[in-house]
Amino acid sequence: MINGAKGGCFVEDWHGAYTRLWKGRTFENVWEAMENELLDKMNHPRLRKKAEVKFFEAVRRVNESDLSDAEKLQLISAYITCLENLKQKD
Repeated sequence: MINGAKGGCFVEDWHGAYTRLWKGRTFENVWEAMENELLDKMNHPRLRKKAEVKFFEAVRRVNESDLSDAEKLQLISAYITCLENLKQKD
């Protein structure tokens, strides 16, 4: 089930799938990590890609992962919710 969480992104039980997708990284707040990923905050401002491009790359990464189909659908739904929330903030 998808729910909004403080304007961010939240899908029940997707934390583990997201963590497995990004092996070696630790997250205090997973929805914030997803939002930062779509906003490309890890790159210099002049090199940042648009959220739509980062969304496409994220969905491709999820699709090509070894996660179960159910986990893939959960994460893709979370990315959709996150992108929608980011667009509402604009």
